[in-house]
Amino acid sequence: MLDITKILKRSWHILWNYRTLWIFGFILALAMGGNNFGNNNRYSVNDGNNTDQQPGIQAPDGWEGLRGDTPAEKLNDAFRQVDEAIQRLRAEHPVDLQMGIAAAITLGIMILISSIGIAILRYIAETAAIRMVDEYEQADVKVGFRQGWRYGWSRASWRLFLINLVTHIPALVLFVILGLVAWWIISTALNGTESALITSLVAGIGLSFLFIFFTAILMTVLYLLRDFAWRMAVLEGTGPLESLRLATSLVKRNWKSVGLMWLVMVGLRIAWAIAFFILILPLLIVSILTAVGGVLAAIVPTLLTAGVASLFSAPDYWPWIFALIIGLPFFFVVAFSPIFLVSGWGLIYQSSVWTLTYRELKALDTVAPAGIETKQPGGS
Repeated sequence: MLDITKILKRSWHILWNYRTLWIFGFILALAMGGNNFGNNNRYSVNDGNNTDQQPGIQAPDGWEGLRGDTPAEKLNDAFRQVDEAIQRLRAEHPVDLQMGIAAAITLGIMILISSIGIAILRYIAETAAIRMVDEYEQADVKVGFRQGWRYGWSRASWRLFLINLVTHIPALVLFVILGLVAWWIISTALNGTESALITSLVAGIGLSFLFIFFTAILMTVLYLLRDFAWRMAVLEGTGPLESLRLATSLVKRNWKSVGLMWLVMVGLRIAWAIAFFILILPLLIVSILTAVGGVLAAIVPTLLTAGVASLFSAPDYWPWIFALIIGLPFFFVVAFSPIFLVSGWGLIYQSSVWTLTYRELKALDTVAPAGIETKQPGGS
């Protein structure tokens, strides 16, 4: 039987005694983006048919209200008015519109490049953490950041990406099916009365809740298999599909132990979330101090971008908009580094638990997985 207490204690020991892992935990926390704080927007839009003054955003100039008897006619009228508003903006503020489009394109390119870079960093850090914990547990060997980076910069990290991609395909298929059904419901309702539209929306909301429920169950199982498949790919050198097949077989043979460990980890994640919520205020206070470093880190790319943009931009304020797009990421990484560090501890601890669990299950598993050839970990 899996000794869960031993694994949890050992993972805690590894976290606090293997400081190089903190760097990769920081990278993981940065790559996984942190948490999005909810937006409590309380805005309302005057639809043009209500003359009473309502708090919130007022209707823009030229807004005529939605005309038409059916929802489809009102939707078409909304598109018409938006198109007219864009045409007025082109005529009245041609330079601002052009620069706004350029800024949006620049932001989009930055987001794309950042997303690719962050994805690469994530899988490098995941691979490195798995290899480093396994070697430390097997031979009591600690490696430095450079060697850990070599572990991560390997074909194993590419296999981790492919495994993660495969595990998301079922959810993507379900999402496409839901989208097609929702489109059929809405397009049918738009050609009817408003009561038909309301009925369709209620049905769509109910269908969405069912979709979320079943998708959550499916993805929980797939994420669990993915965690073991990742360790198969890194430590055994198997390919993506073979890793998933062997991970499924391993979990099936030890489903009680795996299920119990999963429940324990759910409890620990809840406890960690509560502790992180308590720590968030002191972390933000520390972040105020590190914000000085963030300003220093961002000032060079910001000024450089502003100087280059001023050569091509007519209005005085647009170079600084471009500069902020480039400089703000540098600021946020440094300013919120304490939050990323603490988040990284939790991610490294969780990774260590699943790596040790995989090792223990392999040791306890009396039936050798068929067709597996042990390769050098992290190799080609």
